[in-house]
Amino acid sequence: MFLFAGSCNNNGNSSPETTNDTVANNIGTVAVDSLSSGCYSQVVGRDTAFLEVENKNGTINGSLSYNVYEKDRNDGTMQAELVNDTIQGWYLFKSEGMVSVRQVAWKINGDELWPAVGEVVQRNDTVFFAQPDKLKFDNSRPFKKVACVI
Repeated sequence: MFLFAGSCNNNGNSSPETTNDTVANNIGTVAVDSLSSGCYSQVVGRDTAFLEVENKNGTINGSLSYNVYEKDRNDGTMQAELVNDTIQGWYLFKSEGMVSVRQVAWKINGDELWPAVGEVVQRNDTVFFAQPDKLKFDNSRPFKKVACVI
């Protein structure tokens, strides 16, 4: 299974600086079917991300793209599952001519998906959370539900 969360310009050896430490502890439980299939977009300054998901009984599949200003764009597929109120999975993507895998997670909050942030480790072409049980969820950079454009 493949999943990814957060921006791809992290070197894999430190935690992002913009986090909300209290967010993960202040959200109620969301039902598994509360994630709507559709499209979500994140805009932070000149950086953008676009996530299209399909929710089939808690199995999440979709496409994910990050366009970080003055960096190579990366596009790929995401495979994940819903665990309580969190999407957890893997993102398989291509960037700079290389294929990579990154673990991702989002906390579901209504029509927003809050990306996970935390220390990551890189082994070969795969980046994963060093301590997945200690993730924070950043409500200052949400993926917001948007209309899917054909």
